[in-house]
Amino acid sequence: MNDNVIIRTEGLCKHYKDGTIRALNGVTVDIKKGEVVVVIGPSGSGKSTFLRSLNLLETPTKGSIFFEGVDITNPKLDVNVYRRKMGMVFQHFNLFPHMTILRNLTIAPIKLLKKTQAEAEAKAHELLKLVGLEDRADAYPSQLSGGQKQRVAIVRSLCMEPDVMLFDEPTSALDPEMVGEVLDVMKNLAESGMTMAVVTHEMGFAREVASRVLFMDAGQIVEEGTPQDIFENPKNSRTKSFLSKVL
Repeated sequence: MNDNVIIRTEGLCKHYKDGTIRALNGVTVDIKKGEVVVVIGPSGSGKSTFLRSLNLLETPTKGSIFFEGVDITNPKLDVNVYRRKMGMVFQHFNLFPHMTILRNLTIAPIKLLKKTQAEAEAKAHELLKLVGLEDRADAYPSQLSGGQKQRVAIVRSLCMEPDVMLFDEPTSALDPEMVGEVLDVMKNLAESGMTMAVVTHEMGFAREVASRVLFMDAGQIVEEGTPQDIFENPKNSRTKSFLSKVL
């Protein structure tokens, strides 16, 4: 495998109800270090199932997933060791409501990465500053807006020093005026060289930030290319039809 490839899926399938529902139907794709791969497509096309399969939140029916050269679908592996290297940000923030923001950010690095409290707190403060929330370390989640909570959720993943970040529609649960502040953090992350896989309905983000866009439909990658290829010169009729409705 090319050293530059951080994640590779081969023939990835996910079937439900004895195979009558095929959420993923033979997805083979490489994600290289430093790439921002944005996955677009209609609802029910398999985008989130694909993303959640990358760290085995969804167990594939068949196919392989290689992360940094290791087949993580091997049942003998401790998949949690590899999950720690993949930050995941969901639609909902899942912060611990009874803990301060700082405690939310430091609990996993202290327990899982064996960092000292001082090390974990220093890193958390540094990252909160990056997302413009350095003054909210002692606040509780209920005191933050939705956009602020999602920025904290991104920082929580970054505190684990991941090699890749996975975003599953991170702005879809936000009020429209809060979407921009989260996308700005993601843009800065992309510019810093972080490898990212992003499922989103934000076509402006896909066009501006993606190094590669995957268009999915019916559990398959129907078309892929640069943002220019996909948005300005799509080849597949299904891609053209979808874009004509969303742009």
